[in-house]
Amino acid sequence: MAGSSARLRRLGAELRRLREASGRTQADVGRAIERSAPTLVNWEHGRTNISKADLALLLKELGATDDVREELERLRRVSRQQGWWSVFKLPDWLRPLISFEQDAASITTFEPLLIPGLLQTEGYARAIHVAGTHTTDPADVEKRVEVRMARQRRLCGDEPVELHTIVGEAALRLEVGGAGVMADQLWHLVRQASVPNIRIQVLPFNAGAKAGVASNFTVMHFAEPRLDPPLGYIDDPFGGHIVDDQEDVSQLVALFGYLSESALDEPTSVDIIASIMDEYRAKSTRRRRGKGPMNA
Repeated sequence: MAGSSARLRRLGAELRRLREASGRTQADVGRAIERSAPTLVNWEHGRTNISKADLALLLKELGATDDVREELERLRRVSRQQGWWSVFKLPDWLRPLISFEQDAASITTFEPLLIPGLLQTEGYARAIHVAGTHTTDPADVEKRVEVRMARQRRLCGDEPVELHTIVGEAALRLEVGGAGVMADQLWHLVRQASVPNIRIQVLPFNAGAKAGVASNFTVMHFAEPRLDPPLGYIDDPFGGHIVDDQEDVSQLVALFGYLSESALDEPTSVDIIASIMDEYRAKSTRRRRGKGPMNA
C-alpha cells in the first residue's frame, strides 16, 4: 500500500460499492472500460491512483449520477495532493503510515521495547536513529528526527488524534542515548499523560509473559469505519508494513484490549514512569560529577 492514503482508500470503497450495486464483477467492468481486473482491484482497495479520464469512464460505465461523479472526482483530486512529508524522500514503507496517521481519529499502539514514536523526545528519537545505522543513513538522521517530531503535531490542534499507548517496562529501562536523555524522555511521558487525548499504560515485568509481547503493533481507527475500516501497522528493524486484512486487524484490536487489561492503570503507570525517571536523574547526576559506573 505504498501509494495509498485514507482518502484514496475511501474513493476505492465508493467505487467498490457502486460496482457491487450494479451486480457486476471486476473482470466484467474491466473488460468494458479496457482495463484489467487487477487494475480494478487496486483501485477499489485504494492501492493505486486512478486518473481523471479513467474515473470518468468507470463512473459512466457504472451509471453514477452527476452528483456522485462530482463528489468522487473531488475525492480523487484530494487523494492526489502531496502531504507535508513528501519533501523528505521517505522510504516506501514509511509513507503510508504517516499518511494514514494524518487521517486517523484514534490510534492504539503497543511498544514492548521502545518509546512509541508519537511520544518520543527529539533527543531520544535522534539516539534511536543513530543506533539504527543499518536502516538509517547517517546523513538522513536529522531528517528522520524532524519527520518524527512533525508527526506529533497530530496530538494537538483543533482535532487532535486520540492516542492510547501501552509501553512495556523494558522500554522505560532500556537506556537509549544515556541517562540524561532517558530522564528527559520519561518526564515527557509524565507530562503527556495529563493531556486529555493521550492515555499511557505500562505493562510491568511482573505481568509475566503475555500474548503479543514479542512485537510492537499499531491500529489506526478512522471517523467513518464503514468507508475507512481500521488498519494495523507492524514494523521491524528493516521497515514496516500496513495490515489491511480485517480479520488480522480484528486480532490486533483484541490483542491490544487484552494487553490493556494486563497493564497497570494510568495513574499507577505514571507513578512507575516517574519513579524510573528519578533513577535516571540520579544516575545522570552521578555521571556529571565523575562518579559513573566505573568509579561509583
